[in-house]
Amino acid sequence: HDSTHGSSRSLSAAAMTEVVDELSQDTYRTSLLDRVESQLKGKSHCSRILIGFHIVDDKQVHSKISQEFGTWRQQCGKGSELTGLLLFTVQGALHFLEGPTELLFEALQQLHILAQEIVEPEEAVRPPLTGPIRILHFSELHGVHAAGSWCSYPHSGKAASSQLQIEETNSAEMMFRAYHKFLIVCSKIQDEGKDVVSTSYKKAQEQLPTVDEVAVLVGKAAAEYFFSYDEFYKVFVAPFNLTLHSELLW
Repeated sequence: HDSTHGSSRSLSAAAMTEVVDELSQDTYRTSLLDRVESQLKGKSHCSRILIGFHIVDDKQVHSKISQEFGTWRQQCGKGSELTGLLLFTVQGALHFLEGPTELLFEALQQLHILAQEIVEPEEAVRPPLTGPIRILHFSELHGVHAAGSWCSYPHSGKAASSQLQIEETNSAEMMFRAYHKFLIVCSKIQDEGKDVVSTSYKKAQEQLPTVDEVAVLVGKAAAEYFFSYDEFYKVFVAPFNLTLHSELLW
């Protein structure tokens, strides 16, 4: 009888062991967020943005834009972290910038100011220097800067007779083609050193986006495929406001 009772207790203990659910145990599980954080922790990274806008074919205006943005860059306190190239053409301009995300947002705001008419104070009154800015590309978490410094360059090319056509199906491809050219050229110039930047861009002009490529990206037909300043600000810069549907029911 005692042996039978002991066997019953053994079976009961075995049954209790078998029903333990491993998923109910407090076990640490590695998440995708953990992996991303481990890759970024302690490492520097930058964001990139490509901006387009229409400008008049006037060297004095181009010089004014370059001077005002360059002055702001020097005075913002973090200018060395902001690199890139401002490319002027007879049809428009593309501005490739790299740096910390918040600094890029400040640079974007500064470019937006250049596109506004200044009516006061009296000594600062001026018309808009550029057309409305258009954000063509924005990405984060890049490990290196493609450009080693910042400068502007006037493209001496002329518009070709054949006009490029931009549509919804090819807008991303046309944008990336221009973005990729900036990456390639800026990387090559960086390897050559800061002392020869201006002459190096002149030598590499054929590798930069063409006048036609710039014109189509800043033209009216492309407006519906890329962010305006207000649209970009609302999505990426403005404070995030979350309203639950349950709150609307009360």
